[in-house]
Amino acid sequence: MKEEAIILTSGLFDSHNAKTAFGLIRNSEQYQILAVIDQNFAGQDAGKLVDGQMLDIPIHATINEFLIARSSRNKLVLEESGRGIYAIIGIATQGGVIPEGLRIELLEALSRGMHVVNGLHHYLSDDPELVQRAEKNQAKLLDIRKPKSAKDQAFWTGDILNVRAPRIAMFGMDCALGKRTSSLWLRDACRKQGIRTEMIYTGQTGKLQGGRYGFILDSTLNDFVSGELEDAIFRCDQEENPDLMLLEGQSSLRNPSGPCGSEYLCSALAKGVILQYAPKQKYYLTDDDRKLWPMPPIEEELELIRLYGSQTLAITLNSYDLTKKELESEQQKLEERLGLPVVCPMEEGMERLVPVVQEFIASEAEN
Repeated sequence: MKEEAIILTSGLFDSHNAKTAFGLIRNSEQYQILAVIDQNFAGQDAGKLVDGQMLDIPIHATINEFLIARSSRNKLVLEESGRGIYAIIGIATQGGVIPEGLRIELLEALSRGMHVVNGLHHYLSDDPELVQRAEKNQAKLLDIRKPKSAKDQAFWTGDILNVRAPRIAMFGMDCALGKRTSSLWLRDACRKQGIRTEMIYTGQTGKLQGGRYGFILDSTLNDFVSGELEDAIFRCDQEENPDLMLLEGQSSLRNPSGPCGSEYLCSALAKGVILQYAPKQKYYLTDDDRKLWPMPPIEEELELIRLYGSQTLAITLNSYDLTKKELESEQQKLEERLGLPVVCPMEEGMERLVPVVQEFIASEAEN
């Protein structure tokens, strides 16, 4: 049974900082999302803002307004209407810091008996006032990004050589392009066609959505990243016996603020790659939106993947800032230029990639 939860976005629901919130609204096997708390978008439906579909997930300006509505609807005593609900921080912030406005909301949530779930780098358990408030109200503080101790982390062993299931790395040209969402949509499309498919999560949102196999890459000591990735893949292969694994990518191969991806190709031996691309984005994202570092042409990224010994199977397009006509034009031009399938996940789904996946699985079985 799913736990009831609200999402706190602190006025940032429409920005790329809210990708955790968007992911949970789209899909969560662990939480039933009751509402979003965001002062700038109160009165709207969260699903309508995320994907254009009403999901009956209201946005309230404050926790108190949510509780008043909930107590009235469910005939609950207001003082008890929040107890046991999970309040999830649904945003990423610069440096993973908890802003003061959000911290005040966390204190209120704890005062109402809510458990708080935090995926930021700054931990709730390091804040004495939050700890005291949680203890007073018998609420939990869950810092899901808090790393395991070194002795509990896996080092790379070479067990990846004994993994039977083929792997596809779901990469992107940059952060915040929709790699995890595309991974889940492709997983579901494959499952509908009878392909037993699992996703290995590597970020906080994948874990919050109920992912069973994975780890949080950016809070793992560098020496253990390859080992934790290998361990998650090996356990998944042993326990689920899947036909295919999709590896959720983080950042990008050449993002200067945090390059990532070689582990998937070298250590996890992902021989297939699907690359997410936003045609209008010309610079790597920064937290302050500076145009600091130009992105390389997509052809260079494909060549780099090839030099690592892997094959790009398809391109998926992020349609940010594109009109429908521009998107269709970009899709056609890229298919002709690159000689690869180009799919728009948000607009057309991922079903067109299922035959590509089937061909990849068949080719891997022959090797």
